[in-house]
Amino acid sequence: MKRIAGIAIIVIIVAITAYLIIQIPRPVEKAEIPVEEIVQSDITEEWLGIFIQGQRIGYSFTKIARAATGLTIENRSLMTLVMMTEQRTLQTHTFAHTDNEYTLKDFFLEITTAGHATKIEGTIHDQKLTLTSYSHGVPQTQTIILKEKPYIPDALEQVIMQKNLKAGDEISIPYFDPTTQSSSIARIRVGDQEVVNVLGTDVTGMRVDIDYMGIHSMLWLDENYTLIKESVPAMGMEMIPMSREQALAEIEPAQAFDLLSFFAVKLNTTIPHPTTLSYLKLSLEGISIEDLDIEDDFQHILGYDPVIVESYRAQIDQLPEYTLPSDEHTAFLEPSVYIQCRNDEIINAARDLVRNEKNATRVAEKLVHGVYRLIKKNPTASLPSALDVLRTKEGDCNEHSILFTALARSVGLPTKIYVGLVNLDGSSYFYHAWCAVWLGKWVPVDPTFDQFPADVGHLKLKEGELAEQAKVLQVVGKLRINVLEYVPQ
Repeated sequence: MKRIAGIAIIVIIVAITAYLIIQIPRPVEKAEIPVEEIVQSDITEEWLGIFIQGQRIGYSFTKIARAATGLTIENRSLMTLVMMTEQRTLQTHTFAHTDNEYTLKDFFLEITTAGHATKIEGTIHDQKLTLTSYSHGVPQTQTIILKEKPYIPDALEQVIMQKNLKAGDEISIPYFDPTTQSSSIARIRVGDQEVVNVLGTDVTGMRVDIDYMGIHSMLWLDENYTLIKESVPAMGMEMIPMSREQALAEIEPAQAFDLLSFFAVKLNTTIPHPTTLSYLKLSLEGISIEDLDIEDDFQHILGYDPVIVESYRAQIDQLPEYTLPSDEHTAFLEPSVYIQCRNDEIINAARDLVRNEKNATRVAEKLVHGVYRLIKKNPTASLPSALDVLRTKEGDCNEHSILFTALARSVGLPTKIYVGLVNLDGSSYFYHAWCAVWLGKWVPVDPTFDQFPADVGHLKLKEGELAEQAKVLQVVGKLRINVLEYVPQ
């Protein structure tokens, strides 16, 4: 898993144009470690090249200092990618502390890209994780209860070395990914020595298999527990040690990796544009639907081997009407780190769009159209927060969805975020995010494409915020979609 987990998970859960950048700065007040506590020989540095499908997209640099109190971990990376014909250079800076057992104590994240700035800091005390985000200086705090003190991806080799794991050993450890703020159990299995190809050269190393959140990854370590290679086969992603000069070598624009093409899921046959359909039945092959949220009010599972899913277009005029604020599903009226629905700016922006309207259906429609018109369509490398999006007024599907959710919740309309795939042209599906609003049923809506309701080309795989959305990663590189039936409107 290691650094790939933080990068790759978000690549998949975002829309066809989005990529998450994490920057964890080194705050002076917390990052300083007394010099006498660090033994110079206990400082390690590592340069890695990041590859997708054999194509280099950037580098990762990690510095780890071991002291009596634990680890101090700093990471920098840069990636050059093409998103919807736009080239984006993505830079990261990471910083975190562990205790002397190498479990996470605190971390800091600051996203600063393309005019966006969001800082997130997290502190763990007695299995209680306190997350605070700062969007344009406005704090939002959330508390998460953890079952156990977790480890983090960047400390994995240190954990394996500390526990002196050998071939045949297998352990399960609590794992926390600061990138997605997701917590789960990682299963680690240490294998025998084996030969692995590294940039055309065969190298022998100890293989370590890791399973986390449905994703399988592999590490090969030498006798000093130093990384030889890291791989996530389902995604074709690898991280390989390089010299500083090799890692920093510039990636020419013509060599930039095209995310859109790589993550497209092509159909076995072309269908009419989904906006013209009232019904669509699909076969989903090559994946497990465990931990996914496929079933809802307008999307149903008909079979499991293979998975058969049918989708209906919501008929708005057949749904009951009610007046806001809703007294149902109140959990989906609450704020979170990224959904600042009780912030005055968010509340005022929602009122500007809906005016004095109280009918839930008409409010939902006004907000869909309003967010669509408000946000400039632009591939955005950021970890979106509603307040940040409201102020910058640009972004892709993640920005549209997070702002819509905050605005809707602020006026008392229960709203969820959906993540999955969308069919844009009748021939392929792409990773996407949209929303659902409570109108007597959970009705899918898509502010990115100005759809009220969303068309049947939307295939929901997961619902929830970042930690839940990350589970969509388990289908990447595996999913095959076949069209079984469709009905025009």
